[in-house]
Amino acid sequence: MKRRPILATLLAACVLAALLLSGCRGDDDDSSPLTPTTPDTAAAYTTRGWERFGAANFSDALADFNAAIQLDATYGEAHTGQGWTRLSLATSPVSMNTAVVSFDNAIDNEENGADVLAGRAAANLGVGGASLDNAVDDAQAALTADAAYVFSHRTSFNALDLHLIDAFAQAARANFSEALTAADLVLDSGIEQDDAGTWVVDGTTYDSFNGAVLAHLHKVSGQFSG
Repeated sequence: MKRRPILATLLAACVLAALLLSGCRGDDDDSSPLTPTTPDTAAAYTTRGWERFGAANFSDALADFNAAIQLDATYGEAHTGQGWTRLSLATSPVSMNTAVVSFDNAIDNEENGADVLAGRAAANLGVGGASLDNAVDDAQAALTADAAYVFSHRTSFNALDLHLIDAFAQAARANFSEALTAADLVLDSGIEQDDAGTWVVDGTTYDSFNGAVLAHLHKVSGQFSG
């Protein structure tokens, strides 16, 4: 079989996060009407913000979450919505970090469920660098909180994405064995570190364990990221 050299570079973390969230851009059917009246409470703005988020109207959703926070800065769910919307709009590590700040504020205001941890995991992956450790911790914590996690405001983002965040963050830290363990929870690779004969992905044999793991991660992310 054809041998391929070790992949030269890891997938940029912010690109992966965008891929993971590509399913967050209006692929669910949401035919319910948006809240017709102008909100006058933080809760009402947050409700409309989630409706707009579900319709992939991210700019207006962000405006609603911002308005909710202006009315009540302690309303944790508004910070969660702001975080997910910033994450969906993010195009760089810097903008990913603004989502991290939102999720931090949500946690500071007693929003501690899987939605916050999952969103912050994706945002920390997008930031990259030293934040990769936090991406792993948050993804694993979200799965501990809810092993069958599904994001209620965009059901295409679920536990499989959390395993992928864990896997890519581990690979970016050069922890390839841990990355494979996480990715195999999404799709079993058959790759074994001590058996070069198993370093095969889609018929191509790789010249290292690390290269095979990276190829498997790209395959799995392409098939399952939501």
